[in-house]
Amino acid sequence: MTDPTAITLKLPEGYTFADLQLRRCADDAIDLDMDMVQRICTLNGLDFAKVQENPGPVVTTILTVWYKSHRANGGEPHPVMERLIGKPA
Repeated sequence: MTDPTAITLKLPEGYTFADLQLRRCADDAIDLDMDMVQRICTLNGLDFAKVQENPGPVVTTILTVWYKSHRANGGEPHPVMERLIGKPA
């Protein structure tokens, strides 16, 4: 049975989690490649202009879904993402 709370998101083919260029820009903030976020929004039919107004929910979903897929496919831990999800880096 499929988990009804599972989030589905199309990820761009030919790219990796590292292409998001996730990094810390302050103790409580992150930065990432917003061109990649725009590409993902377009791929999923999301209005990028609206996402820019309140990026938190969509960016969180992108990070969560892509990182979960990245790790499930044998990808190495990403220090910033590991800290975000509460694991020691």
